[in-house]
Amino acid sequence: MTTMTVTRLNAGLCALLIVYIGASCAVQLQDSAGGLVRWSGFSVLVPVAAAALLPLRRSLIIGASTLAATIAIYGFAIHGVSAGGRTVVITAVALSFAFGLFVCWARPHLLHTPATATRNPPSLPRPAGTQAGSAPGTPRAVPASARGILPEALPQPAVVELASHYRTDSSQLGMRAHWLDAIPLSGTRVGLVAGAVAGPGADATATELRTAVRTLADIDLQPEELLTHLDDVLARLRPSHDTRTTSTVSAQCLYAVYDPASSRCTLAGAGSPSPAVITPDGTVTVIDLPEGPPLGQTDLPFEATEIDLPEGSLLLLYTHTDTDTGNSPHEPGGEELLSALARPQSCLDSTCRAALDALLHAPHTQVAVLAVRTHALDTRTVATWDLPADPAAVSHARTHIAEKLTAWGLTDAAPTTELIVSELVTNAIRHAQPPIQLRLIHHAGSLVCEVADGSSTSPHLRRARSFDENGRGLFIIAQLAERWGTRHNHHGKTIWAEHTPAPGQPTTTA
Repeated sequence: MTTMTVTRLNAGLCALLIVYIGASCAVQLQDSAGGLVRWSGFSVLVPVAAAALLPLRRSLIIGASTLAATIAIYGFAIHGVSAGGRTVVITAVALSFAFGLFVCWARPHLLHTPATATRNPPSLPRPAGTQAGSAPGTPRAVPASARGILPEALPQPAVVELASHYRTDSSQLGMRAHWLDAIPLSGTRVGLVAGAVAGPGADATATELRTAVRTLADIDLQPEELLTHLDDVLARLRPSHDTRTTSTVSAQCLYAVYDPASSRCTLAGAGSPSPAVITPDGTVTVIDLPEGPPLGQTDLPFEATEIDLPEGSLLLLYTHTDTDTGNSPHEPGGEELLSALARPQSCLDSTCRAALDALLHAPHTQVAVLAVRTHALDTRTVATWDLPADPAAVSHARTHIAEKLTAWGLTDAAPTTELIVSELVTNAIRHAQPPIQLRLIHHAGSLVCEVADGSSTSPHLRRARSFDENGRGLFIIAQLAERWGTRHNHHGKTIWAEHTPAPGQPTTTA
């Protein structure tokens, strides 16, 4: 609906300006026939007004028409104007037309705001990059439903820097939709998403899938497991008579999890192009991501890839809906992308723009690009200890925590943190399997306590009865921590709890 409103508004303005030009010409010709030669200075504003309000092609038509009409009237039709007067009038309109061309060129740059690389939290959603990454004359109309798919400002965790751009062909509106996302996860990790949907109702389907990814990421699923569940979500979104072989809806998604504590990134994709990496020394490589079919077109499990990303690396995720054109280095678009990334850029946003332009030359008429610069946690703010599966390890864990918090100047937070760690370690010793590892992270004013073990069994919060000897550990953790949860990996699980100590105030444990 928003797209149609904008189109009609521009058409109405265009028609109004054409009527104005015609009426101005008629009035000037009529006055000249009666011996009165008049020139309205307002006609000089027509090319500038058209350039400010209309797309490039329409503003060019209006400006050229105004200049042609002025030359015809004052150069040939009206004979009562002196040579100097003709020169003044025609030159003024020509300068106005030239200034209108400058306005058309500068409008995307003047309207550009660093929303794609801002550090502010997301506000009202808007398609990222519809203005920021668009060249003059490129169709930028985006349906209202897509405004909930590409947020105006992605979350900006301290562990990564983000920039995103998106460009679309207005002729494909309603049939294609993209979404980019960054999801803060436990343990200061961040989930990165690049997805696309092609087919009838693509906007609504993309919105549903984006919501599903955020929900699944909140329970800390591994990337390959998340895509498996997302595949089931897409199947439920289809009509009851739809099948995997006859569906006209195609969806692709790339989900990556970056851990700043280990500088490792785990990725899994479903029909999505392989992301590119620029290392701090400028080397550009393409991640060898296992090829997988789009969502909804296979029953086989998805595969994940794990890579090391040194601090300062740039990870580039992108999607497009031209499934008939690939983006590997040996297919159309791949060489252009690698060449664009190999050229040094002044900032992350410039790199994102260069990648977008390279992909559009493939050609892909609808592309979304997410550029991510990684940062690693300061080793002085992360502490890790290996613990034996012995009840005496609880006391050792409390001692480690107290010493480390004293070194960090967080003595007031020791009582609460020690109690949380005691419950986590006790639970791991009683109900889990070795190896047991304790990790404490101090980041952005918060303390994150993590206990990893070799068991895949998840604990559950329950209400203990009066005479029960067990069942109160997680209840205590839930009362003391602001957030807590469990995440699984290939070697077991990690139970984590996060709390923010009040600065300068003793922490109570009652």
